[in-house]
Amino acid sequence: ALENEKFILGESVFKFEEEFAKYIGTKCAVSVNSGNAALQLSLIALGLGKNSKIITSTNSFIASANCILMVGAKPILCDINSDDGNIDISTTSEKADGIIPVHIYGNPCNFESIKAKSEEEKIPIIEDACQAHGAEYRNKKVGGLGEVGCFSFYPTKNMTVGGDGGMATTNNEDVAKTITSLRDNGRQTQSEHDKLGFTMRLNTINASIGRVQLKQLDNMNNKRRKIAQIYKKNIGEENFLIENPNGVSVYHQIVLKHKNRDKIIDCLKRNEIGYAIHYAVPIHKQPLYLSYGFNLQKSEEFSTQILSLPSYPSLTNENIKIICEKINEVI
Repeated sequence: ALENEKFILGESVFKFEEEFAKYIGTKCAVSVNSGNAALQLSLIALGLGKNSKIITSTNSFIASANCILMVGAKPILCDINSDDGNIDISTTSEKADGIIPVHIYGNPCNFESIKAKSEEEKIPIIEDACQAHGAEYRNKKVGGLGEVGCFSFYPTKNMTVGGDGGMATTNNEDVAKTITSLRDNGRQTQSEHDKLGFTMRLNTINASIGRVQLKQLDNMNNKRRKIAQIYKKNIGEENFLIENPNGVSVYHQIVLKHKNRDKIIDCLKRNEIGYAIHYAVPIHKQPLYLSYGFNLQKSEEFSTQILSLPSYPSLTNENIKIICEKINEVI
């Protein structure tokens, strides 16, 4: 790619889009420079903006809600199902103009309930699949279930492009064309721009890395599943979030849930074992969102009990068992 292609919108970009669309099972895929950009541009392309109300989950990375503010819309933050951390659409009765369900931790959300609200109110679904590359719901890849699916290729995701990057997948060709224009300053032709757009393109070199990563994605996801099973076998399945019975998780994170979470953290620290909390502060408790006054108790309690364990594909069985032994000492 360095030797033979343009640095911006080179051949690898378009090949990556074609290959990713084929993998997800959609007609179109449009690459952008981040998952946040994919979400933001998808909302604009669907005509959602000022005076729109958009539902999303409070248990997610803040970009899931920030994209709503970025287009001038109002966020309606939703509480969660404490068993899996995914959005529980029944916890809001507000009418909305769109829904951004998050497939958190690589585990598909209860899409039937999302679809029911979408059909009842005739509003589009914009899937936040930024943590769910390759996950499936009822034998279909997530990212192909709603009007648009949005993915991130940040280096910690199940696949990366060697830096920031994102993708929007859709069966709506008009939406794809609009996102393609918006990512390139609203370009209509080489010399004409007919809408207010952004500089949100994916670089050619990043796309070439993404093409290689995509070929390895299923293999890496299978390794993550095996790692999850070893954890569950050694620590106890009841100590982990449940997997959607109608889905196939890709375990972006392997999340332990326990009332003695802080003791487990102390143990991991003493033994120099890495961990993370996704997410220590729910979106509705972030300073940016406090003024909206959301009261979402399940998410707040959930955030005090969860712990993400090491889960990268190259993690060895020996290291997993050591981690399990240390955790079992305190639970």
